Amino acid sequence: MKFDVIVMGGINVDLLVHVQQYPPYGTNVPAQSLEINVGGKGANQAVAVVKQHVRTTLIGSIGADQWGQQALDSLTQNNILPDQVVIKSTAATGTAVAVVDQTGENTLMVVLGANLALTRDDILTVMQDLEANIFLTNLETSRESVLTALQLAHKKGMYIIVDPAPASSYFPEVLQYADLVTPNKEETQQITGIPVENFAEAQKAAYLITQKGVPKAIVKLGSLGSVLYEASTQHFTIIPATPVQAVNTVGAGDTFAGVLAANLVQDPDNLVSAIKTASKAAALKVARTGGQAAIPTQEEIAQFSI
Repeated sequence: MKFDVIVMGGINVDLLVHVQQYPPYGTNVPAQSLEINVGGKGANQAVAVVKQHVRTTLIGSIGADQWGQQALDSLTQNNILPDQVVIKSTAATGTAVAVVDQTGENTLMVVLGANLALTRDDILTVMQDLEANIFLTNLETSRESVLTALQLAHKKGMYIIVDPAPASSYFPEVLQYADLVTPNKEETQQITGIPVENFAEAQKAAYLITQKGVPKAIVKLGSLGSVLYEASTQHFTIIPATPVQAVNTVGAGDTFAGVLAANLVQDPDNLVSAIKTASKAAALKVARTGGQAAIPTQEEIAQFSI
């Protein structure tokens, strides 16, 4: 079966607690609201892709429980067939709890559950007959599943984008299969050991990532923007962020990754344009409340201006 983009990654149910200010350790404070959404990096990225009118499928794993069914229902409602989602009877669906403050910044705690139960054999089975132009993965499933999928995608000649998130799950072997890597500040430091807070530091880090064997690296600096380095031309490109008033930053990186992949399918020779569109999409996402419903469509991105 042929798709434009295959997405692999975590499928979770997100519990978002909204507060005025992040509470100090050991305190008990009133929260403003509780929001429950289907999320996970894989599910979010797949929704972002399909909202750009690009044909995609999602590889992931859920538990045989109520939240797993909620995740399946959400995928179906977003026109993503869950044929490659593995259901595990021995593990619960992944759950994420986030505290979101008045600036939109979040602290996220994830119980990966069934995401970590995804095995090498699962991947060999679901990917056996799959083909795609682009394979997009994050690191929110088991290490063996990520590595197996990368090996198969490479063997099948897919263009591989690695979103090395979360930073705590990074392992160096993923870089040998990646055509493009898209770390944020925390993930960049995990890969390179370099703290990045400005464009100069991001340029140095992006260069170091390519020295580890990756042809192209995009280092994301949040509200500042991002830096692209292409090893073949030894060229840096700085892409400023689209300024918005942040409401909720949960899912911004997933939106960026999904829209980036979708735009590369539609125009594979224009990476800079794809980054600009993905940055605009991420800005739209953080300016809105809500989970996957807040991920912008292709039409909304095109109409968005500052």
